[in-house]
Amino acid sequence: MSQRMKTNLIKYTVAALTIDTRSKSMIGLAGSFKMCHPALISNADVVPSMSTSPPPSVLSAEQVVAKHMFFWKGQTMGYCRFAREDELEKTLDEVNCLYWGTSLLGMAYTFIDEMLKTGNLPRLRLVRAALAIPDDPNNDLGANYLIKEQISGKFVKYINNNSAVPAHNLEGREAVIGLFLCFVQHVQYHLINNMVYLSDFQGEAFMNNFGGGNCTSAFNSFRTTHICNKFCHIFGLQPFIT
Repeated sequence: MSQRMKTNLIKYTVAALTIDTRSKSMIGLAGSFKMCHPALISNADVVPSMSTSPPPSVLSAEQVVAKHMFFWKGQTMGYCRFAREDELEKTLDEVNCLYWGTSLLGMAYTFIDEMLKTGNLPRLRLVRAALAIPDDPNNDLGANYLIKEQISGKFVKYINNNSAVPAHNLEGREAVIGLFLCFVQHVQYHLINNMVYLSDFQGEAFMNNFGGGNCTSAFNSFRTTHICNKFCHIFGLQPFIT
């Protein structure tokens, strides 16, 4: 069936969201804990606000998808929905990851721009996303969805979530971006006092998305596995091990 909900971006836009939830319409195979459906945002009406230039949002994306949390029940019973409260909590975790990830990437670019006013460095961003909640909380057919820009170009894995070095199959511009993202991790780790960095960079050439932090061992070994590259040296970042 197709499911219709409303999504609200406070002060800026009210839009209608239509999601094709049929199994045969699912985009790709179900992952470990999310499945992806085609979605359409329409009837967007701008709401007057104090801001004259609202920030870009997923509502302005040309194509979007809707991702839905699930869990596998046994080996033969297939996938099942979480209870509404659990589903909302887990979807909020994903949205918060993207929210903080965007801030952390912005912080790294602020560091770069303050030290280097000009230069041909990769300019990347995370996919824009939003949380869609059904209008009627009592409707059992409704579900909470993570709405994201659809990645339509070549999909590239730059850094695995269990590694601090670029993926081995990168060439040309992709290899440069892989090195740059390793440098970005170093910047984030340095500026946040060794508390956090983004990992599992993947997506199109200039757009990235990532999942939750689920590799504690990779984080704990970052100081010994990160290899400083030309970007680290240019910006004066010191190796963790001399």
